Amino acid sequence: MSREERFKLALFMVIRNSKVLPKGLELGKTKKEINQMTYKTMQEVMNMIDYAKANELYEEGKSG
Repeated sequence: MSREERFKLALFMVIRNSKVLPKGLELGKTKKEINQMTYKTMQEVMNMIDYAKANELYEEGKSG
């Protein structure tokens, strides 16, 4: 599995487990519905990011 694939799955799981799963369980959603909503949420997040600014923040954090 490539590093890019691992990052994609990590993002999916962070969004799923921290935001979508708790609300989905509360609403009685199925696992499939939760996974579909997680994917949609992940796409929305990716569309709203200023990638140049995000890269600056990432590099700053990486340099510790």
